[in-house]
Amino acid sequence: MYSTYRLFFLICFFFLIWTSCSENQPPVAPDDIYEEITLLAEFTLDIRDPSGLALDPDGETLWVVSDNPGRGIYRITYQGEIVEQIAMDSDDLEGIIVDPNDHTLWVVEERLRQIVNISRTGEELNRIQLEIQGEIENDGLEGITVNPNSGHFYVVNEANPRQLHELNPQMEIIQTTNINFTGIFEVEDLSGISYNIAENTLWIVSDSSEKIVVTDLNGNPLKAYDIPVFDPEGIAVKADERLVFICSDSNRKLYIFNY
Repeated sequence: MYSTYRLFFLICFFFLIWTSCSENQPPVAPDDIYEEITLLAEFTLDIRDPSGLALDPDGETLWVVSDNPGRGIYRITYQGEIVEQIAMDSDDLEGIIVDPNDHTLWVVEERLRQIVNISRTGEELNRIQLEIQGEIENDGLEGITVNPNSGHFYVVNEANPRQLHELNPQMEIIQTTNINFTGIFEVEDLSGISYNIAENTLWIVSDSSEKIVVTDLNGNPLKAYDIPVFDPEGIAVKADERLVFICSDSNRKLYIFNY
């Protein structure tokens, strides 16, 4: 009987020690860990200041813009080779997306705070002025994407303020979210955006922070990826193959990742 009591007290004693140690080491929360992402390839772009990326419906090419005035719009292969160029008398192009309805192109003019609809032949179809606050011209619009299921567009304003804007199919702003992420989600600016159709999420890239933050459609952060890319300014997600395309403005390169 004595041995039984002694064994019982020893078990209780070691249990108390174990729980005490566990309480001193809180578990790691999911939002403290970067998601895994793997660099598959990188290619040099013969494009000055590439900024903004979008998938083409053909499933084989990408669209990219140059933020150098007057350089225009390019369609490239997944290996970075130029397939065609569309001339455009632009001021400071930053983002691009293909309209899911008619396959025309929507681009953003950062300094002008405008969204411009362009045909595949370079004809200007529409120009929308967005009333976005901010006194610094070069802290304006940086990226655009679209949810093909709802027809809603999403644009990001780089900084001062960092904002995510949701637009209805009539190109009217219906929701504005100020981006003030913390922890691993914290970013200095917003440089590009892409809609992930498989997850129903938004993938936002930051060039200054060199990371991707994935959010829901209301701008709430869900996960983050730390990427080894200097000055990433464009992002496009090919969800069916779990691929992410990133372009670097300063390095003039196209990067392909697997997530």
